[in-house]
Amino acid sequence: MHNRKLLNEFLNYKKNISKQSNHTIRAYKNDLNQYIDYLLENNLSLLDAERTDIQNYLNCIGKRKITAVTLSRKLASIKSFYRYLASNKIISKNISRLIKTPKTPKKLPNFLSLKEIKMLLDYPYGDSMKSLRDRLILELFYSTGIRISELAQIKNKDVDFEDKLIKIKGKGNKERFVIFGNDLKIVLNNYMSKRTIESTNKNSSFLFPGHFHRGGLDTHISTRTIFSIVKKYIKNISKNEKLSPHSIRHSFATHLLDNGASVMSVKELLGHSSLSSTQIYTHVKIEKLKEEYKKSHPNGK
Repeated sequence: MHNRKLLNEFLNYKKNISKQSNHTIRAYKNDLNQYIDYLLENNLSLLDAERTDIQNYLNCIGKRKITAVTLSRKLASIKSFYRYLASNKIISKNISRLIKTPKTPKKLPNFLSLKEIKMLLDYPYGDSMKSLRDRLILELFYSTGIRISELAQIKNKDVDFEDKLIKIKGKGNKERFVIFGNDLKIVLNNYMSKRTIESTNKNSSFLFPGHFHRGGLDTHISTRTIFSIVKKYIKNISKNEKLSPHSIRHSFATHLLDNGASVMSVKELLGHSSLSSTQIYTHVKIEKLKEEYKKSHPNGK
């Protein structure tokens, strides 16, 4: 069976059975096509490759100065592919099983201070349709901690004003509810009232409609547009170029923990599948405590 055909079958499985996101499917496709290209250059196929061939490939791409995170992701793609081939009896054994994933350094997230968040949310936005939309996007990120892809896909029917809940479709199409307070409720009401009167897309099912409805298609705002909106306002209150929409999600988690929330609660609110993903924020707290210790204790230096 041809290498590319096997790859296409794997990608279809990941998309239709495992319900992986389009972003994840693209990553699998790019990573595995590069691996297959390497095998072909060395007159090998997926069916006759050995564990040493995977290791040689990793050594080869490791020389290109790619990050440990990228190398780990590429290996994870290869491992997932071989698990699929072995479980479907296309190969007799999973040759990738014993290859260890390289350790990646824990990267502490960038986040905004409470003062910066206040400046961001108190910015003089105005009362135009566009300004109210931008204000709501920023408030949603901080009040709920949702991801940029989750925010883009919110539908009007997903917002429960009475119980102050929003149904979110997260990674792997997993659904969860996020909670919001009165501040967000006011901003939401202002936006929806204005949209009902002025928006050309007022009949869209999405909270944030796309700019164009080609052929009457109901579309949502793009993540690229959301990213540009957030970056524009962040630049007004901070010179830190590393801050992004995801930084506001980090701020949401960090500020919750700083104010006494449990790691398990924050895990649920963020929609993390494992606690290890959430525990990075406890590292943030420890780093802050170290700074305070060095600054304040006589023997802290």
